Amino acid sequence: MSFISEIMKKAGALVGLSVGDALGAAFEGLKPENKPVYDIIPGGVHKLKGGEVTDDTYLALAVAKSLIKYGKLVYDETALLMAESFRIHRNFFGPTSAKVFEAVLAGKSAFRISKEVYEAGGGRTDGSVMRGAPVGIFYSPAKVRTMSILYSQMTHYHPVACECSAFVNLMISCMCRGCNRREAYYRALSECRNEDVLGKLSQLKKIRLNPSIDALDATHCAVAFFMQGNSFEEAVSDAASVGGDTDTIAAITGALCGAEYGYSSIPERWLCRLIIREEIQKTAFELAEVSEK
Repeated sequence: MSFISEIMKKAGALVGLSVGDALGAAFEGLKPENKPVYDIIPGGVHKLKGGEVTDDTYLALAVAKSLIKYGKLVYDETALLMAESFRIHRNFFGPTSAKVFEAVLAGKSAFRISKEVYEAGGGRTDGSVMRGAPVGIFYSPAKVRTMSILYSQMTHYHPVACECSAFVNLMISCMCRGCNRREAYYRALSECRNEDVLGKLSQLKKIRLNPSIDALDATHCAVAFFMQGNSFEEAVSDAASVGGDTDTIAAITGALCGAEYGYSSIPERWLCRLIIREEIQKTAFELAEVSEK
């Protein structure tokens, strides 16, 4: 694969995440549309303008900017960048992330609070999966599983959330570096170390989709739409129509599609609606240029 193709796939993964987020945001928490969603529109539980993004994008941008600046995982700085996004846009955030970022803003350790949430029976929501694409873009397949779990543990210590994040990010890493989607999917299955995750993600067509905020449910939906779709537009349109946690499911689907099909596959009519398009694209291409080969 040429250098230019690799850059376009890496940039496409992050921009695709944001496009999926914006497309699905107007349908978050609603019943399934029962038809593909083809337009970015205003509305939803947060009463967004058409083209606004949610915490999925803001957290992914925070992770990406930290990787661009430091060239590696810097725990405290990354946690602070994410917590600052939470401070500005806190109405978007779920209970697990909110509890962790409140603690970070108060000067506490993200990892410690995340582990406490898990030990109390929480932390299995999809917040670390939705923001994880920059990890898959930046790290090579040999490193991405380990780094994905560390990134997840900053807010979502639950092993299912960690494994789902690692699964999606490994697929992204592989596709950004020349694998096709089937090769990436089967490699992710072969490296999965959690029986629940492996059981559900190995049977994409046999298990009914449940578009909840559970990390495994959301990942199952996104991977299923991605593997069954034939283009960026088809897969992400279907993901945005599923109901439930549509912004996150469409965001994860968009990241996977961007890594497979590249930036040029993203419909311009969706790109032009992104209100912070310039920031998203600038960050995406900068991350692509500094990421590992």
